[in-house]
Amino acid sequence: MTDSMHRAGAPVRMMLTPRAARPPRVPLLTWIHRRPEFRAAVRDAAAGQGGRPGFSDAVIIAVVAQALLPGLFNLLQSWVDQQRTEVSVRIQVGDAEAEIQVNGRTDATTLLDQATRALKAAAADGETDPTA
Repeated sequence: MTDSMHRAGAPVRMMLTPRAARPPRVPLLTWIHRRPEFRAAVRDAAAGQGGRPGFSDAVIIAVVAQALLPGLFNLLQSWVDQQRTEVSVRIQVGDAEAEIQVNGRTDATTLLDQATRALKAAAADGETDPTA
């Protein structure tokens, strides 16, 4: 396992990709920004890049401290429950990267456990892969 997995202060980078069949009542970014601790750390991936028409809320980038993950996953789960949709979350800590799916059958604690296990597995794979 890499040292970055053990550093409590290591930032977690995430790409959140909602999969909505119809426009959400409340965009995910707006939902997350209701909490002040996430306003500066969570942004629209297309912001400042001209964006792509129709995709302004398609990908959201978050770079947060690991200590904020439970709160972010709680917000994410409540949004998924309200919208009755799914979100793909690509998580990166140091060199370890993993992807989890969030749907109405997942709770925030389970999300945190899934993310932790996936990142540990990704870090372990990176250590045993001679090309990594």
